[in-house]
Parts: sequence; C-alpha cells; structure tokens
Amino acid sequence: MVPRHIFAAAATLAMLGSALAQDNPASSASQLPATGAYPVRQDSSQWLGSNLIGAKVLSASNETIGHVTNLVVNENGAVEAAVVSIGGFFGLHHKDVAVTFKSMIIARNKTGDAIDHVTLAATKKDLLQAASFQPLTSQNAALKR
Repeated sequence: MVPRHIFAAAATLAMLGSALAQDNPASSASQLPATGAYPVRQDSSQWLGSNLIGAKVLSASNETIGHVTNLVVNENGAVEAAVVSIGGFFGLHHKDVAVTFKSMIIARNKTGDAIDHVTLAATKKDLLQAASFQPLTSQNAALKR
C-alpha cells in the first residue's frame, strides 16, 4: 500500500511541477528588452525631464510665451515634442501647443545644473494661431461622444 501512495504522490508532484513551470513569470521576461546599462550620473550634455517641465518659454525677441507642461516621448524613449501652455491665468483659459524638441533652444542656469528657459523662433502670436495639442486621452474621449 505504501508504494502505491508514494507513486501517486510522485505522479502528482510531477504534474504539478510541469504546470508551475508553464506559469513561470521568467518565461515572460524573455520578451522584455534586455538592459545592460545603468547610468550612474547625468552628463553635462543632458537635461532632466523634471527640469524641462515647468521651464519658462521665450521667443527670440525675449517675449514670454508660456511654460513647458509636458513632453511627448516615442516608443524608443526619445523626446519628440514639448507641450507649451500659453496664456491663461492660474491655469484657466490657457492653450496647449506642441513644438518639436528640435525647435527648442534650451538655456541652462548659471551653475549649469538645471534649465533656465527655453527659446523658440515662434512668437506668442504664432503659437496662439497654431492648432491646440490634443493628447490621446482627449482624442479617445471625443470619439466616445
């Protein structure tokens, strides 16, 4: 009788082990992109996104346009655009316009460790006449209406 119980227990463990192996999360990890680099510090040619968001935006003639409120990042992690909030008072009646990252001239502060402001070739009037930026959440909400 004992050998039959041992055989049944061994068979059950074998089936359980193969079932657990199929649910192993390590198999899904093989689908994730590998990383071999862990940067330990910011290079002097790099900016932190947290410094760019909130930065004052000026025109080439030093006219205040607004400030950066968000960044548009592609699937590869590259910043493609910055969303600039124009006008408004205490966040009311403002307009968001996206500008390409390449169109921005980023000026560092005196110590060089943060962003002082961003300069654009466009004027405030140019951006007020441009189409408003529509994030994907707003586009999807409009489709549901």
